[in-house]
Amino acid sequence: MKNPPRTIHVGVLAYPGCLRSSAVVPLDVLRIANALTGYRPAAQRIRFECRWLGARGEPALAVDGLVFPLAPLEGAKIDALIVPAVAHDAPHELSQVLDGLAPEQAAIAAYAAGGGLLVSSCSSTGLVARTGLLDGRRATTSWWLSSWFRHKFPDVLLDADALVVQDGALVSSGGFGSTLDLALWLVGHFGGEELRQLTARILVMDAHRASQAPYVSDAIAAQGAHPTIERARRWLNARLDRPWTMAELAAHCALSQRTLLRRFQEALGVSPVQYAQQLRVERAKALLETTGLSLEEITVRCGYEDAATFSKVFKRWAALTPREYRQRFALVR
Repeated sequence: MKNPPRTIHVGVLAYPGCLRSSAVVPLDVLRIANALTGYRPAAQRIRFECRWLGARGEPALAVDGLVFPLAPLEGAKIDALIVPAVAHDAPHELSQVLDGLAPEQAAIAAYAAGGGLLVSSCSSTGLVARTGLLDGRRATTSWWLSSWFRHKFPDVLLDADALVVQDGALVSSGGFGSTLDLALWLVGHFGGEELRQLTARILVMDAHRASQAPYVSDAIAAQGAHPTIERARRWLNARLDRPWTMAELAAHCALSQRTLLRRFQEALGVSPVQYAQQLRVERAKALLETTGLSLEEITVRCGYEDAATFSKVFKRWAALTPREYRQRFALVR
């Protein structure tokens, strides 16, 4: 009689406000791994058995039209628990969603007390951090939430550049796209590197990427935990192609010019003018990567009349390494 494949039981915590794709994509990746493991020697075969779990005793949960059949998380015999990302549009909205997830926080803490592998995705690292499990531990989250996360959870050792971070039984992933990297990590953790690499090839993914740094927009990341900066950013983004004054920006933010300068220095370590320069550089980067516009046309769209002057500004900011960017914008301690 042939030996059956080793079974790995994976639970996905479905909850109100979870990102639907983040709760579904890992299961699809693990299903592909199941198909591929059939080509391996019998002794190396594994099988992932996945199901959605709930923390509120409900038999099913509807999230924006998608219905998840649920089994209770309490008492579930699983090898790993995936916590999908939290759907949100802005950091302050994320905080509000987390406020309503007390049952999930309690269930996560109870599960972790049993020593099982706990895997968070993107913004759900904030949900895990709410339990205190990540205090003094390494973790990652979506790069654009890095400032908000450090403000809310100063005791967590955040590595916002990393795609996947493991600290003991706690595993976390970066931005939304890294949900795939996280699922591949699970494949490798339980099935070995060869199976992970093969699954990545089937998914047409780069199995070797390990950092979010190439995707970071520091001007966006900087605003997450600062309402004044967010308000200023929205106003400035609408005026990047034309002149503005400090008096106009201060009036929009309902602050005096002196207070506005102080808020920027306290939050970011730069002036509003320097911050606007960074926003313009970010716009120039996007236009260079996605359009066929000339340097002169990009210069005009970024609010400069002289291409040579803007080139100097662009090179000054673009020459910084990702870490130097975040140090300049007070994003690392």
